[in-house]
Amino acid sequence: MDNGPTMTQSESGISLTWLLRLRWITVASQTAAILVSKRLLGEELSAAPLLVLVTLGGLSNLALWWRLTKSDLPGPSLLGLVLGLDILLLTGLLYFSGGAANPFTAIYLVHVTLAAVVLRGLWAWALGALSITGFGLLFFWNVHVHSLAHMDHGAGAGISLHLVGMWVAFAITAGLIAAFVGRVNQALRQRDEELAALRDLNARQARLAALTTLAAGVAHELATPLGTIAVAAKELQRAADALGLVDSDIPQDAALIRAEVDRCRQILDQMAEPSASSLGEDLTDLAWADLEADLAADLSAEDRQRVTFQWPPQTCGPIPRKGLSRAARAVLANALEATLQPAGVVVSVRSEGPGWCLEVADQGSGMPPEVLARVGEPFFSTKPTGSGMGLGLFLARTFAEQLGGALRVESTVGRGTTVHLAWPQLSHG
Repeated sequence: MDNGPTMTQSESGISLTWLLRLRWITVASQTAAILVSKRLLGEELSAAPLLVLVTLGGLSNLALWWRLTKSDLPGPSLLGLVLGLDILLLTGLLYFSGGAANPFTAIYLVHVTLAAVVLRGLWAWALGALSITGFGLLFFWNVHVHSLAHMDHGAGAGISLHLVGMWVAFAITAGLIAAFVGRVNQALRQRDEELAALRDLNARQARLAALTTLAAGVAHELATPLGTIAVAAKELQRAADALGLVDSDIPQDAALIRAEVDRCRQILDQMAEPSASSLGEDLTDLAWADLEADLAADLSAEDRQRVTFQWPPQTCGPIPRKGLSRAARAVLANALEATLQPAGVVVSVRSEGPGWCLEVADQGSGMPPEVLARVGEPFFSTKPTGSGMGLGLFLARTFAEQLGGALRVESTVGRGTTVHLAWPQLSHG
């Protein structure tokens, strides 16, 4: 049996708040119904035990209100227990007012529906079974009310085929409600989750587009002043050399200025590079050796010795090569920075369903949960100021999602981090 996804504490807290108001309405309605029934039925109906049960329901609602005022959110089990208590109280009310002959037995179906809507999995089925059991017991044990009895419901009538049929019909109806409403509710939840994921993806795509536009504008505006600074620094260095100021700080300062200008240009190029979306790049058949060559090209000789590549025997198939190399380089660069020398980094690829998953595992210090929760956000970085822009994992994640894949990060403090970059099998068509 499919138990469905697990209800979160936030969802159960919202449902309990809503249920709290509904139970107050139920207490008021039950009190009014008892008083009206007592007036109509007179001595046939004993109102005292009924009012006691309603009072218990009100006191339990006060306890629920007190529980909801606490800072921590209640779990889904509390919601199930509250609905279970309501079913037991309803069974008690029906017991003292005619049992199965009472027309208000239909309220059982309300509880079954509530359980199917606000709970998931075994809780909903358990409460449905509790309702069916309570209804069935009322055929055998109840306080008889003559005015509510009819054929085959009278005192001493015993259990007849008609009563068995009523119970079976109720059980079937309750089961269908639990199954159908539960399935519909689960489908709606899944759709909401998919829509939320799509909105999140669209937001990241919008941030990427904004980043690209910003980078293009900044590159355009800074191209001239950066060029002027580079030329001026070069002329300053030549003048210092011509004057024989080799031992002074002027040539070194001029060289530093030119180096920083080059670094600014590289940063702008890095920001503008993703503007050519991976979806617009031609798919090429990529061998894993080619990807290894792309990744090793930007590594120093020392870092190259620290990286271990593990490739599968199968070929990668068609893929936007530049996009994959760019994403993998960003992940590998982070892993190398997080791993102290001489510890190494392992880059491996494995098949995952109909697609592939590239894994980069480092031996760094790992990330605490609060940092791990923000991994992949643009411009979020734990590196010192000036050491990075916090775009590497964001761009890698965007690349994977553009292809229909995903980026997942697993990290344990003190044990390192593993980044999983997954994408489906693509085709040239």
